Amino acid sequence: MNLLKTFSKYVAGSMAALIVGFLATMILTRLFSTEEMGKYSMYITVGTLVASFLYLGLDQSYVRFYFDEDESVRLKLLGRCMALPLLLTAIVSVGLLLFSDTFSNYVIGEPSFLLTVLFCIYLFGLVLDRFLLLKIRMAQKAGAYSVLNIVRKLVYLLLAILLFYLVFEGKSISLILPVTIAEVVVILGALFTERKSFGRRGEGSKDMATSDSQLLKYGFPFIFSTTITIIFHSTDKFMMKELTDYSQIGLYTGAQNIVNLLTQVQTVFSTFWVPVAFEHFSRDPEEKGFYIRINKIVSYGMLVLFVLVLCMKDIIIYFLGPEYRDASFIFPFLAFMPIMYTVSETTVLGINFMKKSSYHVWISAACAVANIIGNFFLISAFGAVGAAISTGASYILFFILRTILANKVYPVRYHSFRFAIACALVSVLATIACFWSVTWWYLLIGAAILIVISILYRDVIADGYSFIINRGKKGKKQ
Repeated sequence: MNLLKTFSKYVAGSMAALIVGFLATMILTRLFSTEEMGKYSMYITVGTLVASFLYLGLDQSYVRFYFDEDESVRLKLLGRCMALPLLLTAIVSVGLLLFSDTFSNYVIGEPSFLLTVLFCIYLFGLVLDRFLLLKIRMAQKAGAYSVLNIVRKLVYLLLAILLFYLVFEGKSISLILPVTIAEVVVILGALFTERKSFGRRGEGSKDMATSDSQLLKYGFPFIFSTTITIIFHSTDKFMMKELTDYSQIGLYTGAQNIVNLLTQVQTVFSTFWVPVAFEHFSRDPEEKGFYIRINKIVSYGMLVLFVLVLCMKDIIIYFLGPEYRDASFIFPFLAFMPIMYTVSETTVLGINFMKKSSYHVWISAACAVANIIGNFFLISAFGAVGAAISTGASYILFFILRTILANKVYPVRYHSFRFAIACALVSVLATIACFWSVTWWYLLIGAAILIVISILYRDVIADGYSFIINRGKKGKKQ
């Protein structure tokens, strides 16, 4: 029941954040051109890439060793993990300020010292955000975590609208400044939320069980794996910048905003699942049925949601402004990103449990290379649609590699064959969706695929039905 209650809080917060996110998408894609949205997207993409290196993998070390430490010294663990990333962020910021014109020219196509200053603030925000929100997540404070994410989106949306009408009109700075300020607001909110624990920092006189060398040794491979993963995630935009223009990037960003419907589900599940999985493993490393059950439920849920979103693509696209309508042919394959990532979160556990973090490097590198090659050929042929196809295919490879390598070190008998069949079927539908609008025959194909997937996962449906019936009987007795 505690798991269900915690998860329901994440879901409630996620739904609220999703509503605010869609509201922002509807409004901002009507205010800003695809070109200015493309510049803003590059700012976010470069920031995410640089921050992934600045974490030094110590964010993963904090998660891994959290339950190994006594509660009284977990704040000390956080401080140890944050210190080096913050120092490195300061050094990088100085370098960026010294070469401001070169940097801003690359990001938005024009020199701007203001942009570089904002970017440095944004970097500090991303680093602090990562560690402080991890602290809240690991303590399973679902309500606080959800509220902070809602506040982030609201601040961004309100400031963007305000700056558009009062100061910068349709310039990308009207998006860049709000997203930077929103990061600062979230950090202040996180510090306020955790003020009691920070106020007890003097109580942690007990020594940590984990040494600095252990933290660095475990986290070091993540420097490369996380950075390569972000490169893998960002290859599409970087290559579109070189092979097309900011307008195509903006259109692609519009498609990503549609995919956020599924990405939000991914975020909720990952936020809830990671601490729960580690806690379960620390209690009983040999009990693997729990992971299999979660994998089946998540696989079926994400596949059904994927098919429904594809069938409604021509309706959903009206959330975007008229200039972004072609995004309906881009987002079908982009939707593989959250699908494959979410399901792989249930199958990748062995790598992290067995501390084989170096595997993440090889997985990310292989997927990044595959995505670069795919983008090189497909962007030239199909533009943003080609970038989406390449990225979606790379995420399928991402899932396969994560699952295989995790099972090598921590064998779990997942039902991979039926998931493979289901993925093949939804790939057919996604391919059709990339080149055709929704018609009656398209919907028939979608319905047929949904029926087949439900047959493949009939045990999940049966378990769900039994759960509802049992809950109903308990409710009547009370």
